Amino acid sequence: MIRNTPPPEPQPLIALADLEAPPWPERAALKMAMMRLRTLLTRRDKTPFIAEDRLDDSADVFGDLATPPFCDPLMDELDDTLADWATDAAPRHWLKPIVLPPCNEQDLLRQWARRHHHDVLAPPARDALLMDTPEQTLDLSGDGVLVIPRLEDWFLRHRCGLGLIRALLEALAGLERHCVIGCNSWAWAFLCKAVDAHLILPEPLTFKPFDEPRLRCWIADIAREQAVEGTRFRLNSNGENIFALDKKDRPREEYFETLAARSRGIAWVAWHIWQRSIKKARDADDNDHSEDDRQTLWVVALEEFSLPGSDGTQALLILQALLIHEDLGARELERVLPDPGTQGMRHALHRAGFIGERDGRYYCRPAAYPAIREGLATAGFPLDAW
Repeated sequence: MIRNTPPPEPQPLIALADLEAPPWPERAALKMAMMRLRTLLTRRDKTPFIAEDRLDDSADVFGDLATPPFCDPLMDELDDTLADWATDAAPRHWLKPIVLPPCNEQDLLRQWARRHHHDVLAPPARDALLMDTPEQTLDLSGDGVLVIPRLEDWFLRHRCGLGLIRALLEALAGLERHCVIGCNSWAWAFLCKAVDAHLILPEPLTFKPFDEPRLRCWIADIAREQAVEGTRFRLNSNGENIFALDKKDRPREEYFETLAARSRGIAWVAWHIWQRSIKKARDADDNDHSEDDRQTLWVVALEEFSLPGSDGTQALLILQALLIHEDLGARELERVLPDPGTQGMRHALHRAGFIGERDGRYYCRPAAYPAIREGLATAGFPLDAW
């Protein structure tokens, strides 16, 4: 059963420089290191409480995270941070850059702008970004708040793809109008080096990472709303209820502390990892199972992602490009990579679950993000703040 707990208070956005990802619990970090070593040396011999070969995927139990109610906590935090500034007739800074964690499928700032009926600056067509003289007319005039949801839509990582972003930043530098500027963390790290975005715009804000208490309450609310009444969520390794608290209201399991660390406190990454870990027993209707067992969903450890093929560098270059641009068509992806002919690796990454495809555009899957970032870090690629 999931206990009703009061929702956590909205957390105001913090300076990007103050961002700290949730730490790994000591036991979980040691266990992960030992598990990886044991996987290399031998097969797992410890018998779990319920074997994974008796479990089916339960992806249909939950809906898509893009459903607006799931964004409400983050919307509230945007409101809490920006409400006074948006009505200030003479703010200290007219511009509010907000660096968002990667793999943001919800287009969060566009949703926030729509909720408050703010003006949204339409991005250019991607083909126009490679013109020597961009045709996009930058009209930033008007009253009220202007929102630029995704700065990554205004450039391509190409020698001819930075003209429009330079023009936009120049126009923003002299703007005297409330303007919220969204940018994903990988694009922001690139733009700081490529066009000195951090020197032109004020210090950016970002969301406070979801730590264990916040993540547990948030997922509990979603699970309570979407799962059948009375559903229990139990670890297949030992049968423990992952939402159970002890007499001092402390978690009895480290599941959500580990999930917070693994997801780096990114809400939608944690949600997708959580979704992938939920299973149901195939033989739940057998006479061996009680009514309680039939209302149980099992939480399993996820498999480790492994890069396909022998050319890890090519795979990482593709993944880095998709993180910077959030999503790219096949032709656009070829243009921003140093070497052509990467379609084979692109298909391999898609098959391996690292990237997804929607309407002909490729993107990094949120559940794979921790493994992608770890791979880029190990290979010495420049990283983002998230």
